[in-house]
Amino acid sequence: MKKLLSMIGIALLMASCTEDYTDWAAPITNSPEEPLGIGITASPAAAVDFATYTAEKVQLFTAAVTGLDGGKATYGAEITNEDGSKSIAIEVDDNFMADRDELESAIYTLWGRRPETRTIPVNVVGLIELNKMTIAATAKTTFTATPDAPEIAENYYIVGGTKDWAQSAASKEQKFNHSNKDVYEDPVFTIVIDANEEGDTWFAIGDDKACDAITNDNNWSLLFGTKLGNGKNGTSGSLDRRTKLSDDGSFCVPAGQRKIRVTINMMEYTYEISTLDFGEFFYEIGNESGWAASHELFGGNGDGKYQGFYYLDGEFKFKPNADNWDDDLEYVDGTTMGGTLTSSGGPNCPDPGAGFYRIDLDASNLSYTLKKIEYVSIIGTANGNWDTDTDLTYNKEEGCWEVTTDLNAGEMKFRGNHNWDGDVDLGGSLDNLVHGGSNIPVEAGNYTIRLFISIAGNHYCIMNKN
Repeated sequence: MKKLLSMIGIALLMASCTEDYTDWAAPITNSPEEPLGIGITASPAAAVDFATYTAEKVQLFTAAVTGLDGGKATYGAEITNEDGSKSIAIEVDDNFMADRDELESAIYTLWGRRPETRTIPVNVVGLIELNKMTIAATAKTTFTATPDAPEIAENYYIVGGTKDWAQSAASKEQKFNHSNKDVYEDPVFTIVIDANEEGDTWFAIGDDKACDAITNDNNWSLLFGTKLGNGKNGTSGSLDRRTKLSDDGSFCVPAGQRKIRVTINMMEYTYEISTLDFGEFFYEIGNESGWAASHELFGGNGDGKYQGFYYLDGEFKFKPNADNWDDDLEYVDGTTMGGTLTSSGGPNCPDPGAGFYRIDLDASNLSYTLKKIEYVSIIGTANGNWDTDTDLTYNKEEGCWEVTTDLNAGEMKFRGNHNWDGDVDLGGSLDNLVHGGSNIPVEAGNYTIRLFISIAGNHYCIMNKN
């Protein structure tokens, strides 16, 4: 195509020049010649459904030279997106045939993979040889194509599990997580569900069509199941609707698990199943440490919910193990202050801006939130009264909040962001500060205070009297 465009410029230059001397001062006495009327016409080729088309070449258009009997041209073409703002050049041979893979890839880039019939604008360029000159001509036509892709719904749900099958289909409460991208650009959906405490956990997968068919018609045939056979899913495999399976193909996870993660790729119609046993800790790791140090997030209830307080500065991730990246969680979508996560591969969580944050991770529901702690302060009668804050300054190198200040005989606590909203409300013993803890007694004097905030059970303060 680039060669064709270069030749067009040369052809136009040649068409504007002659070897004859013209006296521009002399009047024109000869009648102008009639224009040659040479050009090209282009017409659509047969429509193509890439799901059933098997040949290596695709006829993109048909074309012919006009105004010149027996005239021949060399052709090139480009296809454009719907509004004409983007285009991709396509090479064609003398029979107007394009490489199938090249054409299909260009269509997916400009129009996406959604399996809808597209009428695609085609710009055709023809270079016509005439009396040792090259004449460039253009024409417009269209190409009708249907991308090769399976049906992908906007939403998918777990039917069954620890819930009643019919009720869960009707409520659609066990919904898979998904990014905000088009489902044909990102066909991966993920969910974490509870496992039965006693006995196996059986479930199927449904889209809106399948769930509505159950609710309205008691029709269970549209659910998705495993091709490996009923209860024989293993940890991965292929899935399809029950209408295409030899039996119902329900999924089964053996007893003894707490949480189950299900990931489906609906472009490939595949699934992965893993069991999760949430320990006491999850970990944050990121740019703030040069990706070298894992920071503990504590979750002592075993429900997959974790919390920690750390300085962030750049992108980061979450992982269940301090010393490896197995089953780490990546970003799907959201804002810089939180979003949804996936274990199937993705980018790092975005940089929220350098600062100290409360980090809340819900590994069960694959989401997280951040809350920036702008201030940590001393408040209490030791500091004047319970409406007076003395701010500490964060020391990145030491990982602590610190201040040197005079205190009265009295009581004090530490709080965050100049309020009692629960972000930081630390009291009790200096070596084991707890949220909502008792007031801390203080003797009068000048103190250097270093406050370390990280996870529950590891908040402490070093107060040295000067």
